[in-house]
Amino acid sequence: MIAAALNNLRPVVQDRLWVVAFGFGLVHELGFANVLAELGLPAGALAVALVSFNLGVEAGQLVIVSAILPLAYLCRHGWFYPRIVLGAGSCGIVAIASVWLIERSLNINFFT
Repeated sequence: MIAAALNNLRPVVQDRLWVVAFGFGLVHELGFANVLAELGLPAGALAVALVSFNLGVEAGQLVIVSAILPLAYLCRHGWFYPRIVLGAGSCGIVAIASVWLIERSLNINFFT
């Protein structure tokens, strides 16, 4: 998330963004698979649990994107979208994702 948001602010990767997204998604899914494996599920149930979880996440993302995309499409040429939505939104994502990264990497909690 941090890399994608920073790329919105200062584009480094401009071609084949789908390849980068696929790579990050694959690494992200391996993390979920590791967490599910730690739950002690039987081997056959692990695959079903991972696929079910991913389908649920993707369905949720489709609902959110379906609701926001038409509005973003209409606003893409105005001053509001590039400055507020893309600029400030990307800065907010960098900040929140950085806190999550630090908390998870160092096993600390800033807000509890």
